[in-house]
Amino acid sequence: MATARRERYRKQTREEAKAVALTQLAEAGTAGISVNAIAKAMGMTGPALYRYFTGRDELLTELITDAYRDLAEATAQAVAEAAPADRFRALAHAIRDWAKEQPDRYLLIYGTPVPSYQAPPETTEIAARLMRTILDACATLDGAHAEQPGEPGEPVTDLEAELARHLEGAGPWAPGPMSDGELKGRALRTWTRLHGVISLDVQGQFTGMGFDPSVLFEAEVEALIRGA
Repeated sequence: MATARRERYRKQTREEAKAVALTQLAEAGTAGISVNAIAKAMGMTGPALYRYFTGRDELLTELITDAYRDLAEATAQAVAEAAPADRFRALAHAIRDWAKEQPDRYLLIYGTPVPSYQAPPETTEIAARLMRTILDACATLDGAHAEQPGEPGEPVTDLEAELARHLEGAGPWAPGPMSDGELKGRALRTWTRLHGVISLDVQGQFTGMGFDPSVLFEAEVEALIRGA
């Protein structure tokens, strides 16, 4: 019984520390995360909190892992609940909605890398789950959306063919069956182009440019569906 109480207290303390760290992240970015400052905010001493986290890197790993896991679960759920023909759009909007609702956590995993920080294997494993969702969503486009009815598909260019060959043996990108180079290329372009628009939007780079970033995002999604 005493062991169970200690474990509950340990879990509660770690969760409270992470909540304070997220507040610091929102106020000053990753540079503002301080174990000693977190301890002070919690009414603890620095050495006392170090019994729950070995240092700032372990705390950052928890925050990064949680963020990747939340985003991976949100996108997987959105895709699972959508009809096959709508899964790609569901994927795209789930990523953007999550980023807009939690910009600080989004930039923690897709913003400027933290100097001297090396992510452990578990974070890359969770990120791979997200790539699996992107690969699967891209696979639904084959034959369903890649060509408009009555219109010929765009020919594959030499560079696209070269990219597909280059990616054929790359990986493993995600858990599950290996994908061919062409599908990997489509998933990679989806990943980079969606995050390009989302990252600029979250950072406020479109402010003052006189257009609605959501319209740009929708246009990019439709272009990816067409294979453009």
